[in-house]
Amino acid sequence: MQTKKLSNTTYLMMIIFAFNFLSAKFIHYVLSFSPDAYTIDTSSIKNLIDFLSGHALIYVVTLVAYLFIFIIFVMSISFIVLLMHDKLTWHNFLRASKRPKLSLFILCLVIVLLPFNEIGLKMPIATYMTIPKTFVVMGAKPLILSLFAVVYIGILLLVLRLSYMPYYIIIDDIRHQSLIVKSFQATKNKTLKHFRQLITVAFKFIAFFAFFSIIQLAIDLLDHRNWSVFSANLFIAILGGILYFYTAKLILMFLATPTDTIKKQQGLPLVSKLSTACLIAIIGFTSIYFSGKQLKINRPDYLVMAHMGISSKDDIPNSIDSLKKANAAKPDYVEIDIQKTKDGQYVLSHNTSIKTKQDKTYDIGKYSWDQLKTISFTEGKHTTTLTNFGDYLALANQLKQKILVELKFNDTVTDSELKDFADQYGAQLTENKAQLQSLNQNSLVRLHKFVKNDLGLLSPIQNKITASTLNQFYAIEYSSLNQDTVTRALDDNKLIYAWTVDAKRDLATAYAYGVQGYITDQPGPTRTYLEKIASRPHYSPVINGVLLFKRSDF
Repeated sequence: MQTKKLSNTTYLMMIIFAFNFLSAKFIHYVLSFSPDAYTIDTSSIKNLIDFLSGHALIYVVTLVAYLFIFIIFVMSISFIVLLMHDKLTWHNFLRASKRPKLSLFILCLVIVLLPFNEIGLKMPIATYMTIPKTFVVMGAKPLILSLFAVVYIGILLLVLRLSYMPYYIIIDDIRHQSLIVKSFQATKNKTLKHFRQLITVAFKFIAFFAFFSIIQLAIDLLDHRNWSVFSANLFIAILGGILYFYTAKLILMFLATPTDTIKKQQGLPLVSKLSTACLIAIIGFTSIYFSGKQLKINRPDYLVMAHMGISSKDDIPNSIDSLKKANAAKPDYVEIDIQKTKDGQYVLSHNTSIKTKQDKTYDIGKYSWDQLKTISFTEGKHTTTLTNFGDYLALANQLKQKILVELKFNDTVTDSELKDFADQYGAQLTENKAQLQSLNQNSLVRLHKFVKNDLGLLSPIQNKITASTLNQFYAIEYSSLNQDTVTRALDDNKLIYAWTVDAKRDLATAYAYGVQGYITDQPGPTRTYLEKIASRPHYSPVINGVLLFKRSDF
């Protein structure tokens, strides 16, 4: 093994990068044939069903495309395992790749390792299941996180007990024995060893990021933005390659062998180590360049927006009382959510229903405003009542407070409903130049005919940026953003708003991208920090912010 120039980890790293890059390009090509979101007819259930039926073929083709790249990944695992054991022949490769048990094991492995993709690793296939960080944080209470960590470590160690299964399937070609029992027996008394391996990988992973962040911090102290951007791009590229290296290392832990056919790879020649380091750098630079993470020198003007109309997390979301407090913090906009009642009124609520202390649930769309307005319900630690949108809008205009309204069109919405909305609130919305946003892009296209306000598409993932005049801005979940998205928006004279961004690292990263709007739970501290990083470079947190807790195809 010492005569080989590259370790098995390096081989697998190269395979993973090639797979991620090519599969991302393939999926993007297939998705280019799908209809644009704004063309999906949401004006009625019948029209929606007719539209989906009329485009059923492309949706089926898309599902087949995802299945195809999974099969290719299974074949890639077969290839690397056979290569590791010097048994790579065409016959062995085809035989192993066709085994259903191998596909099932790899599918389970992808799901189990999904949280590692959430923190920045490059596990193939799992990238298509990555959850935006905002939704993860929503349920990230300390007790829940602690319980999840304990349970997850237990699951990891359990799956590591099955790590000999690929060897038995691919190399030994075992067909009829219980592979689970056989692997459990072979890994008996190795739990502690597996745990130490996981801890070692985690420690080295953290150490690399800490090392480059400290160097970047020293460069930031020189107060020269051009130098800070250059060094940040350099370190991001290197760390991007390191992420691939540790992804390969992690996967190899689950492709163990119960035999001595593979000798320990110790004492590799210097040329092999240098080759691996060069490949890590090449993969890192290629990944950063083609995935749009390469930072530019941006000094954007920015807007601060109070998320759900609050000035701190102690406030009651979407309420008149919180509007007064938020206005005192002087945000550029107050962002709120509105839902339609059964009688065509609109009320402020992030959720489609409210729940009383007696655990009775009221679906907002099934009750009139007169029925809802006296119902007390729980919102976090508070007891409150629903706020009428018209009353809120009147007070906002009185306070000269601009608002950003999210239209919660969770179901289909007709043209007549959109026109009624415009007739009822249009004058008040125009008075102080309110902005409107929605996840339902087709409704925005149709609403454009009835209102004069700026409209924007709300999206939990990176969205296709177009030069269409139908929307003036894109509000995108912050962990789904990258430099390329912001650059394309600026080129098309569109604004990018990031939601919901509170942490300094995430604020610094969004600012480095050139984001113009910050939807935040703490508008006062957010503005103070943005003023600070606008005056001098703060790229040390950006290195982590660009790579960690980010969705990335490759």
